[in-house]
Amino acid sequence: MNIFKKADNIISFVFLIVAIIYGYMALQMPYFGGGIIGAAFYPKILAIVMIALCLVFLGLNSQTDQETKTINLRGIQPKNVIKQVAVVALIAAYACGLFYFGFKIPTFTFFLALMLLYGEKKWTKLIFIPLVTTILFDVVFRIIFKLPFNELSIF
Repeated sequence: MNIFKKADNIISFVFLIVAIIYGYMALQMPYFGGGIIGAAFYPKILAIVMIALCLVFLGLNSQTDQETKTINLRGIQPKNVIKQVAVVALIAAYACGLFYFGFKIPTFTFFLALMLLYGEKKWTKLIFIPLVTTILFDVVFRIIFKLPFNELSIF
C-alpha cells in the first residue's frame, strides 16, 4: 500500500469518527414525532450520508491495485492557486453577506461572481443562471421547507 492510500485511509477513518460523533449528537436532539420534521432531521441525514461515503471510500481504498498515484506539479500554478483562494474568499463574503443583506442579494451576487471568476462571457447566462438559481433556492427553502430567511425590509 503506497503512502497516498494510507493517507486516504487515515482521512476516511477520521471523517468516519467525526460522522459517528455528529450522528450521535443528532440523535440527542429532541424528536417531535407524528411525521413532523424537527431540528434533528437534516443532521441525521447528513450523518448517514457521511458515514456511508466514508465506508465506501474505505472500501475502495482497501482494494489492491498496482496503479500508483502521481503528483502533477504542472497543475500547481500561481494562477490556479489565486482562483482557489478567490473562491474561498467569495464563500466567506457570501456567508457575511447573508447576515447583513438577507438571502436574495448575496446569493445572486455570489453566483454571478463565481461565473465571472470561471470565465463566463455571455451576459444572458451571467444574469439568467444566478437569477434562476436564486429563485429556485428561495422557492425550495423558504416556501417548500418553510425556513425563515432574514431579508432586507424592502423585499
